[in-house]
Amino acid sequence: MPDRMSAFEVVLLVVGVASAVLGFQLINQAYRAESGQLSWLMIIAIFSWLTLLVMFILLSLMVDVSKRELKEIRTLIELLSKGRKK
Repeated sequence: MPDRMSAFEVVLLVVGVASAVLGFQLINQAYRAESGQLSWLMIIAIFSWLTLLVMFILLSLMVDVSKRELKEIRTLIELLSKGRKK
């Protein structure tokens, strides 16, 4: 049974998709404004944008792993409490 998405995950998804689309549009506009010239500022902007996207992906993975660990800890607590009662 899949877990429900929390409010944090929904916000993370919306902000991640918005930053991906908006960042691409802004970098594309800047590239067209410079007549297709690739400058150092353009390279820095692209690198920063890709770094931001990687950070969003890592944050999403960390939330997923922490949920899974919390579920495992709860299962272990239940097993230990059942074992102690016997």
